Amino acid sequence: MITVKPFKHYSALTLLCVVLGVQSFSVAQKSTSFNTSTLDSATTKKKIALDGVDGPYIINDKLYRVTATNQVVTSTIDKDSILVEVNNKDKDAFYVSLQSDYAFPETSYAQPEKTIVISDIEGNFNAFSSFLMANNIIDNNYNWSYGNGHLVLVGDFVDRGKNVTQVLWLIYKLDYQARQHNGQLHFILGNHEILNFYGNYKYNHGKYIKVAQEISQIKSKKEAVKYLYSEASELGKWLASKNVIEKIGNYIFVHGGLSPELLDYQLSLEDINKLSRLRYHNKKYPKDKTLNFLYGPKGPFWYRGLVVERSKYNKITSQDLDAILNYYEATKIVIGHTPVADVSTGFEGKIIRTDVLHDTVKFTNKTKGLLIENNQEFVIDATATKMVLQ
Repeated sequence: MITVKPFKHYSALTLLCVVLGVQSFSVAQKSTSFNTSTLDSATTKKKIALDGVDGPYIINDKLYRVTATNQVVTSTIDKDSILVEVNNKDKDAFYVSLQSDYAFPETSYAQPEKTIVISDIEGNFNAFSSFLMANNIIDNNYNWSYGNGHLVLVGDFVDRGKNVTQVLWLIYKLDYQARQHNGQLHFILGNHEILNFYGNYKYNHGKYIKVAQEISQIKSKKEAVKYLYSEASELGKWLASKNVIEKIGNYIFVHGGLSPELLDYQLSLEDINKLSRLRYHNKKYPKDKTLNFLYGPKGPFWYRGLVVERSKYNKITSQDLDAILNYYEATKIVIGHTPVADVSTGFEGKIIRTDVLHDTVKFTNKTKGLLIENNQEFVIDATATKMVLQ
């Protein structure tokens, strides 16, 4: 590992087939499990090597980054100006300032004039940044430009892609800037954020396993990845402050969904967040039946029954869905997690599905999200096209 002088400050660069009658992609391709016993076999063919610029990783007040020549280097930290370089052909870059603390967000919010929603970016910086720019959420320097609007990220912004760290730092930056403009960024955690808390590296690009081993000096892939998302990590601490579920106006936002069995536990939305947070960094403790349910296949991270049936349960009925909405005094649930062909609705508009296959190229109509504005819902994309949600 090489130690270098701090980076000089310079200007930021400018930035499946359809099945199951509900136009859902096969969920088998994204089916995951908390079981890590088969991780080594799952990565036998994965190249575990550094692969271009990455980082920064801030661990215990020490900054690490990976250079274009695949060297892990360290430098001192300028907390007000930390360079983030993107591993793409445009060589995008931006600066971020460290926050002083990470307060837990509220669970419920009043309905703002405008809310934009996107989910399941999975380390795809090109899709994410161009979507935000096209819809005037950020400017060309990656600064918040959405005023008092709200941006909701419905989980799974990590894994699979090659710019996971850069995506997280952009969210981190906007999280702070939105509040300075009386806006709000809501980062709802998904199952893949939780998997990384636990060191489940099955869906990590190989370079993230390698850098985790280099930084942590831990040989175990699982323990090394877990270390990168631990409380020793700046991003790990920040992520651990985020919620599992939030309610904005009459809309509930949750990554996977809410199953009928949830009502058996008589939990408030705030209860779900408080209890779930207890296990962010330890999947077995504290031992508790309710926690076991929340982290199980019918819990909010994993449940797919609002869209499809699974081997362990049927698709939810209209009656059970109405019971959930009535209990939480909501009219609609917005979800990611289960892939669909387009941002679309189910159950007469009571379910809004947002997990689409985003493009890896910037500014195309394949990268899509949801706009809620003046009590109307629209599908928007990374070309700034706006269509009424069907």
